[in-house]
Amino acid sequence: MTVLRQWTLQLVRRDGRQVRSLPLGRARLLLSVAGTIIGLFGLGFLGGFLTASRVESSRILQLEGELATLEGERERMNQLAGRLNELEDEFGVLQDAVTAGRPAESPPVSVVPRGGMEVGSRTAAETATPAWPLTQRGFVTRHFGSRPDASREGHTGLDIAVPTGSYVRAIQAGRVEEAGEDPIYGKFLRIAHADGLTSLYGHNAWLFAVAGDAVERLEVIALTGNTGRSSAPHLHLELARNGALLDPLSLVADHSGRDNNGAPAER
Repeated sequence: MTVLRQWTLQLVRRDGRQVRSLPLGRARLLLSVAGTIIGLFGLGFLGGFLTASRVESSRILQLEGELATLEGERERMNQLAGRLNELEDEFGVLQDAVTAGRPAESPPVSVVPRGGMEVGSRTAAETATPAWPLTQRGFVTRHFGSRPDASREGHTGLDIAVPTGSYVRAIQAGRVEEAGEDPIYGKFLRIAHADGLTSLYGHNAWLFAVAGDAVERLEVIALTGNTGRSSAPHLHLELARNGALLDPLSLVADHSGRDNNGAPAER
């Protein structure tokens, strides 16, 4: 005698007023269990897939951030490389200016390198007299005390037109009081000498001395340029004694400055 087992699934409403019975044969029960298992596996796979997708998306965002950082670093490296090329070009110009020697029209003068002693024999009187501040002849384009029509103030020094990169020399031995850059004087040096005398050299392209340096007479301290309030390459030489401005042409010796018309510069 074969006994058939049958399962019945009863569905009862929450209020208990209605009951529905659903007979389940063995085959239907097995199918339901199998379907439930498959559904659970499917949900697990879907959950794992979504989790993996989120992890992958987060990794992609992280990699994109790292890529942007690397792009920024590469841009900075390109900028540094460009700046390095500019510095190499500037160094080449400076090196050419220092090693090219004096032009043919330069007067026969002695040049004292940084930290060196004056070349050639000179008398005590010559050494004590302030020297011409350039190794080139130059042209005096503006004298001490000269005043343009549009200005009420006289010129505070002497302007000597020379090409950019000409040697600038200390007119006397002394110590550098100031070395820097000013909106008016551009790159400048101020040197304190004996007897309260000071000399200022303005509109330079390059400075070889810093504040506190001791310099010798005729020592090369800078290269001329067109920095600051300047319309053309020249040297602005300004002298003062105990704070009172002086006419540089009344003190410097052996100058070869000439005015714009080629005549000897006025004293």
